[in-house]
Amino acid sequence: MPNELVMAVVTALTTKGAEALVASGKNKLADLFRVIRERLNREGAREEGILQAALDEPDDRVRQEQLADVLARLLAEDPVFRDRLALSWREASAEVSGVPAAVVNHFSGSATKAVQARDIYGDVTF
Repeated sequence: MPNELVMAVVTALTTKGAEALVASGKNKLADLFRVIRERLNREGAREEGILQAALDEPDDRVRQEQLADVLARLLAEDPVFRDRLALSWREASAEVSGVPAAVVNHFSGSATKAVQARDIYGDVTF
């Protein structure tokens, strides 16, 4: 089962799309994409195809889960890749949020109600 890091990475990749990831070529999200693509290229055509399919159809949950499964397996098997991915994700996560130096909330578990927020100005009533 993919872990929280893997699902965050897959969601970022698929929601931004390959073109957006490499548009500038010098951003941290593009670096993350390259780290993943390079590792999947070493695995073979099947894994490369899973990445491309997830990017081509970003709303397809099954394709996201397939990519997450492949990444989870590789992270478990390859500690060097795990360290590179973790570092790349830490550097890219602020870009994923859309705001430099932003707070990135990750919710895991179950709840009947959850609120995550950053800069709130004025009164808040729940």
